[in-house]
Amino acid sequence: MFQTMFVPRSAIKRPSSTPVKTSKKVKTTAQVVTSIERTEEPSTLNSVKVSNQVNSNVEEVEDPIKEYSYRQREASTGEPVCVVCGKYGEYICDETDHDVCSIECKKIDIERTTKITNNIPDNLPKVTQPVPKYSHNIADTTFVSGDTAQMLLQVTSDIFHAQLTAYLPHQEIKVLSSFQVQSILSKNRIIVHGKNIPRPITKFEHCKLPPKMIDNLQQVGYMQPTEIQMQVIPTVLVGRDILASAQTGSGKTAAFLIPIIIHTWTISQFREGKGGPYAIIMAPTRELCSQIEELAKKMITGLQNMKTALIVGGIPISNQIHRLKKGVQIVIATPGRLLDIMNQYEELIMTNNHMFVIDEVDMMFKMGFEKQVNEIIEKMTSSSKGRLQILMFSATIPDNIEKQANLLLHDHIKITVGERVNKINNISNGNNIMPPVSIIPVKQTILWVENKSKKKQLFSILNDPKYYRPPIIVFVESKMGADLLSQAIEKKCGARTVSIHGDKSQKERTQILQSFLNGEYEIIVSTGVLSRGLDLSLVNMVVNFDMAVSIDEYVHQCGRVSGSIHGWAVTFINEDHKHLFKEFVSTLKMQPSGRVTPLPSKLLNHGYTLYGK
Repeated sequence: MFQTMFVPRSAIKRPSSTPVKTSKKVKTTAQVVTSIERTEEPSTLNSVKVSNQVNSNVEEVEDPIKEYSYRQREASTGEPVCVVCGKYGEYICDETDHDVCSIECKKIDIERTTKITNNIPDNLPKVTQPVPKYSHNIADTTFVSGDTAQMLLQVTSDIFHAQLTAYLPHQEIKVLSSFQVQSILSKNRIIVHGKNIPRPITKFEHCKLPPKMIDNLQQVGYMQPTEIQMQVIPTVLVGRDILASAQTGSGKTAAFLIPIIIHTWTISQFREGKGGPYAIIMAPTRELCSQIEELAKKMITGLQNMKTALIVGGIPISNQIHRLKKGVQIVIATPGRLLDIMNQYEELIMTNNHMFVIDEVDMMFKMGFEKQVNEIIEKMTSSSKGRLQILMFSATIPDNIEKQANLLLHDHIKITVGERVNKINNISNGNNIMPPVSIIPVKQTILWVENKSKKKQLFSILNDPKYYRPPIIVFVESKMGADLLSQAIEKKCGARTVSIHGDKSQKERTQILQSFLNGEYEIIVSTGVLSRGLDLSLVNMVVNFDMAVSIDEYVHQCGRVSGSIHGWAVTFINEDHKHLFKEFVSTLKMQPSGRVTPLPSKLLNHGYTLYGK
């Protein structure tokens, strides 16, 4: 009675477009079979013809189907595995098309699949085709499934540190069906493109982290991986290059730090801490580099032979050279200072480097570092003893970044997390599809305010208990404007206020930022130095006193606000920003209902909004 429930693997050849029929197993004394043909008899076991045998002594037998999992053998390398228990997947369940080892696991598989299917969100596409044996395709994405040992060895064969780390999916992840993997990704708004993509993790324990590192992660507030971490961590662990995008506050920094630390710690044990650095992380500003190093130090606390070095401007280079000579495993650097040291002390910093992370790539290029980035990568790849693993991270991925990634990265995987929507703009000569519009997860209010009235409007908001929601960031366009406005706010509103910008020393900026995060200041007036990268998740309100220079920058500045129900971004606009009106209004209209308060009529009816001129 159970025979029609399974398809034994030893006697099937599955066509690409037709469902699999059931069939018997075939054994020959010579054990050589070159082709199998099947009849089309419904509701009965197919007969099997065996041709081109070494001899004609063929015995057709039927093995009893294994009722319990414990009766099944372990899977060998390259063989399919049971989606429930991980043993040899000898059969294919007719209802789910999954690999199973026994009747016991078949029942569990059907029950589990039914439960997932019934609970699947309405916005998820329904699966109308049987799930393939080894992979599931979504657009151009292929997810590794089943026994991945051989596949991962092929993927990482040219990556030394990935071979040392030898990451393989945890059993809890390995047994998931491809449909279950798709469900995990969809529910977490994770979009992945590439080939042979490792499965996402759902717990840090799935990475086999050192127990001390698990403790360290919990100390810094990471109990479970965030969405970006779920996919980035296993992808980096198997040695793949990546281009990843997620909003500020998504855990993006930890997403690359965790696998980088695992790899460098593994190499450090192998080399007894000698010959570093093994990984270099590059970010555009000193503040961001300092914050990355601070988090890295917390994560490596108690791990043997693990040290970091901060290589940035504003600090004597002699101190940094001394630190490198003493031996470090991870370097965090700004482009200019990193290039200086590479040119003067190439062997000191590049001899054993295996990994290179570029954080905030779009900001890096906007600040004019594109030439330096290319020069640094060229020097690294030419001096690397093996293939360099390159990881690129950004809050947004414009076309120029994607093109650059295609040139610099090797067989990379693209990972994006967060809400993205497309707007179709109908024009007279056809349909143009505009770039994806970011969804900003906070309340947004746009006010038409003339320049001479800006201070009065700002003071009115800050003095009203209904609207005052510290901690607050006020963004301005000039350094002098930041200092003057900070003084005016403190005088007119009585709020503890401070300014921050590029003219202040590294030490001053670090102290100011730390004081703001500790609650010593209620308001910080800033130029663009705080618009990206830094973890400011406690901020409840942003006021764009001066409208951002681009919509992309507007998204980043509003993104400094926490995603709580109290998060609020207020923006002052006027005629000075008319060149942005059309794109600005389009972006605002694409936001979910209720996130944007009614727009000013002067903005909606402006010629630049309606006609772009």
